[in-house]
Amino acid sequence: MTEGDLPAADELRRLSGWNQTIEDWRRLLWLEPRGCFVAVQNGNVVGTVTTTTYGQALAWIGMMLVHPEHQRRGIGTYLMRQALEYLQGHGLKCVKLDATPAGRPLYEKLGFVSQWTLTRCRRLAEDETQYPASAASKPRDLADADWDAVDEIDATAFGASRACLLRSLAHDSRAVLVWPAQGRVVGWGMLRPGANDDYLGPLVCSSAEGSLSLVAALLGKAGRDAVIWDVPDQNESAKTTAQRFGFVPLRPLTRMCLGPNPVADNPQAQFAIADPAVG
Repeated sequence: MTEGDLPAADELRRLSGWNQTIEDWRRLLWLEPRGCFVAVQNGNVVGTVTTTTYGQALAWIGMMLVHPEHQRRGIGTYLMRQALEYLQGHGLKCVKLDATPAGRPLYEKLGFVSQWTLTRCRRLAEDETQYPASAASKPRDLADADWDAVDEIDATAFGASRACLLRSLAHDSRAVLVWPAQGRVVGWGMLRPGANDDYLGPLVCSSAEGSLSLVAALLGKAGRDAVIWDVPDQNESAKTTAQRFGFVPLRPLTRMCLGPNPVADNPQAQFAIADPAVG
């Protein structure tokens, strides 16, 4: 994949109804310039796949798309094998992805196994439900001095450091908040623009009160815009909070892993993932 392929890649994204933006594509290509691939037929891009590496500990596969008119011809398998060959050639032993129901059978054939599940939820634009957080529990805007704490919190929950990704996401976000406003930071979250709806995430917090306060404040930044939230099903507090704010389930996702020694993560601390394309 090159910069010139991105308009065609984004058209495949549009045809699939996914929520990533052209800036998300650019970020993926910037993070792993030799690890993103396209399938081309008669000069036209008909499939895509991206990889993201988090040091030598963990790799991610995302944006596995095949044009609707070219599906069931082995293109998806070819792209996945290309991505895995690239990652394994760079010594990555643990590879993860978030699978849609349509993609899961392909990943299982390649040896991926399920770890846990998520539910994509959406709050409609006209729903303006708000949580009346007290002044004492309100979050504040992230400051440069907060990044060390954010990186530590995130790496513990996610299983690997992704500091470079987080700073890039923050740059393009509508809001980046930490909680609490005073004292040691124990949680943080982002609200980001999407192609169709705003996107809530990532959001990581060790406190239920803090998570609720962060969600309320971030949704306040969305105003009347619709919001997408990928909720880990093992995080009961996140599920309850999503219902409280009027989110309704859209479709399931499955976090899957390939490799003999899976990198441990903590879905109970992840209130919202960063994106299925990057984990």
